[in-house]
Amino acid sequence: MLRLLALLLLALPALAAQPYHLELEAFPAAPFPYLSKFGTVDLHVYAGGVRAETFWLDGFSRNGQPAVTVMNPLARMYVDVPITDIAPTLTKIAGAAGALERSLAPVIERPVGGTVGKIAATRYRLTYGPTGWIDIWTTNTIPENAQLRTLVDEFVRGISPGTANISTSIRGTPIYVELNFRRFRKVPLLKLKKLTLAAEDEKDALALGKFYVRHALLEMLF
Repeated sequence: MLRLLALLLLALPALAAQPYHLELEAFPAAPFPYLSKFGTVDLHVYAGGVRAETFWLDGFSRNGQPAVTVMNPLARMYVDVPITDIAPTLTKIAGAAGALERSLAPVIERPVGGTVGKIAATRYRLTYGPTGWIDIWTTNTIPENAQLRTLVDEFVRGISPGTANISTSIRGTPIYVELNFRRFRKVPLLKLKKLTLAAEDEKDALALGKFYVRHALLEMLF
């Protein structure tokens, strides 16, 4: 028995380090037109960090880093954006158009179990009134990624601080988010594309490519 216990304890680090590649697709412009310049965002979540790709900007952030490296592949420029700058930058981009979202504060309902595709998941519903809610489906199939959590929290806070104050309590990895309001019915904000329990491309995805030049002004990338 003691020998079996010792083997199990030795196996725990290996299990914790299981590589994975979670592919998600985000649609921030669907309900927020002021974010239309980013189009569809492809998110790649790895055990070591997160990468985002749009049609003209890419970015990555490794676990524990205080910044996101944002790149313009066409101009071969990059800048390190502090994660704490994400929320105020989004608020600035939204301007008066984001006033309604900034005023909202939801109530979270009791979680409900289910699946997204074939992946076990839990639904958390944020209710904004009798005709408005957001469903957030998360999974514990892979370990919760702290860097993804931090980035999502800052993104949500930049759009709706009241929502961020509630959504930060939701655990697990988000794999599907759906918006249901009077003007938006069954609008996906985030969709699961694929989950692979391997990550051969992680090293390259979370590194700066060759021949990039640092630029001090974020505005040059936006």
